[in-house]
Amino acid sequence: TLNPNHALRLGLGACPTYGCPFLPSDVHYNDQTKLALEELRKKTITADDNKSSLLKTSGTEKAATLTLIGYKGGRMEDQINQDRAFVLSPFLYRNMKDDSKDQPVARLLGVFDGHARLGEKVSEYVVKTLPALLGSKLVAKEELSNQEIGKLLQDTFVEIDASSPADPSGGCTASIVLQIDSNIYIANAGDSRSFVAVHIIDPISKAETTHIIYGTREDKPHLSFERLRVEAMGGNVYIPPGGKGTTRVLYQDPTTGSTSGLAMSRSLGDWDAGDVGVVPDPTIAILNIKDIKSKVIEKLNTSCQDKAKEVEIDPATGESTPSSDCATYGENDVKVFTYSATDGLLDYIPENSIAEHVAKGLYSNKEAEQSVHLLTACEDLIYAAAQGWQEDKGGRYRDDIAISVADLESDP
Repeated sequence: TLNPNHALRLGLGACPTYGCPFLPSDVHYNDQTKLALEELRKKTITADDNKSSLLKTSGTEKAATLTLIGYKGGRMEDQINQDRAFVLSPFLYRNMKDDSKDQPVARLLGVFDGHARLGEKVSEYVVKTLPALLGSKLVAKEELSNQEIGKLLQDTFVEIDASSPADPSGGCTASIVLQIDSNIYIANAGDSRSFVAVHIIDPISKAETTHIIYGTREDKPHLSFERLRVEAMGGNVYIPPGGKGTTRVLYQDPTTGSTSGLAMSRSLGDWDAGDVGVVPDPTIAILNIKDIKSKVIEKLNTSCQDKAKEVEIDPATGESTPSSDCATYGENDVKVFTYSATDGLLDYIPENSIAEHVAKGLYSNKEAEQSVHLLTACEDLIYAAAQGWQEDKGGRYRDDIAISVADLESDP
């Protein structure tokens, strides 16, 4: 059956004013998704194929989101996926104000990992509420500085926390990336994470490398400032003996009356943990695509020029030659992209490995035999993480997994 969240993308309803989001399909338990991903691998469907609902609902060659439900014991049909995600590319927030001002190049993506008994209700609420609330704040004032936009992101998280369906229990992480023209704004609360990376293509050898430029931290209660806040508000931080394992903020669960531990120091919802120092305020980072590219290009060119100054001496003739040919890197040789992921993925796949495989999906030559589509690249990563859970937990437990990805320079 059709996921009702995807109906808008398939033309079965009106999109929100700010645009139709890509929403994640389950890579294993959705038969239509499994079939579409297999066809993408075989290249029997393409990005322009209107017959594939997956290419309308969950992604393109430049933006995508997928998920896999976890396993927490019991019957598989009773499992609930508490992870949520979306990609809005483009994010048409200017449509929320009736004016003739041109739309900026804008994207919004993120992941939201629900936890506790009603965590899926909180993460679902955030996905449905955050774009409209943030968009309304962005259009309320004509000109906004970077610092003002950062404050709007913080206010959005706090307001969503206050209005979320977190009674009697439930909460979620929130890790989002907002692009407005060349500026990137990253807001993070919890242990899901977002990253900005560059993919570099050598203009001579065509060798490709990928590097992470920025990644959010995990908001864990053992971090010094986080622990100080929790303890100042009367909370206790549990640190496992020997320092191995997950640190937690201890609080009383309203549904059981027993002491529970939240494995993060910031989140949306979790009101009872909020009484003892868990806050919804996100950490904020602001980057600029032009600055990133300029610094990377300068470093690449300078490094090569310095290396080219070295010479090799032929012992037979005594002649000297430069030790290497220098490639001159330009704007088109450095690509900037972003991804957000829940800890179900990040616990078992290194962040650099994720970035490298995402880059293959975004920038590989689609005509090449070994090329991968962005959606199948995300599928690869999800199954690799699932295998890690299987090997570690022996099939007894697997966390929900979600990822959202977008190129930041292509036309939305």
